[in-house]
Amino acid sequence: MPSRNQSAIPENASPLVRRLGRSVLLTSEEVDFLETMQVNQAAVAKGDEFIQDGEPIRVTFLVRRGWVIRYRITPAGRRLIIGVSLPGDFIGLHVNFIHSSIFSAAALTNSSLALIEPVRLLEIHRRFPVLASGLDWMSVRHSNILSEHKVSLGARNAAQRILHFLLELWVRLEQVGLANDKGFELELTQEQIGDCMGLSTVHVNRSLSRLGKDKLIRIDKGAVTFPQVSRSIGFADFDERFLMDFAPRPDSHFGNKGIPRT
Repeated sequence: MPSRNQSAIPENASPLVRRLGRSVLLTSEEVDFLETMQVNQAAVAKGDEFIQDGEPIRVTFLVRRGWVIRYRITPAGRRLIIGVSLPGDFIGLHVNFIHSSIFSAAALTNSSLALIEPVRLLEIHRRFPVLASGLDWMSVRHSNILSEHKVSLGARNAAQRILHFLLELWVRLEQVGLANDKGFELELTQEQIGDCMGLSTVHVNRSLSRLGKDKLIRIDKGAVTFPQVSRSIGFADFDERFLMDFAPRPDSHFGNKGIPRT
């Protein structure tokens, strides 16, 4: 078996490789496979829909650049965003087991997607058990995110719900090198945050104002920062474990039960 060496990951690695390489020592062969798996790419312009609810879905999409939303439109015409996909995230990972999509997906920003044939994912399970475990982990993580959103909808007020969501985005972006230790660039409008959190735009605006006055968050020209991280984590009841890597990192901003490391 080839030796595992984290130096096999180049600086210009894709977000998927960077994410898996945070906690798994990937071999050069594994890195090469993951990168060549992404050679079939498509550019999607901001606002363009590339998956339609109820239509056949024949490939797995991997976000390489940009932000993508997955959503449902209710019979009454209301849009509910059921997930925000960031670089390194799969959409339709288990395409082998489904025949048609149960959601629509569109680019929130100008984006780049890799179109991956199902046979390539099956090849991972045949040849690379560590990578196969990584795909399983990503599926569990996706489920964890949905579960945490359900907790927010049922047990957190509007301000807590929004702050928890923004902390989640910060962690997810940091995991692929797209955020710093202060915060991140937000690509969602207040209306879109409301569609994610089940809130009206007016309610989102009021909640963000409250969070700003309480110094739990600062938003300046789209840049989101957290002036007092410990207070923000405590107020939002944020527990990073639902976004954990394969193994916990000692330099995490957050500790268990939403308590920051000192």
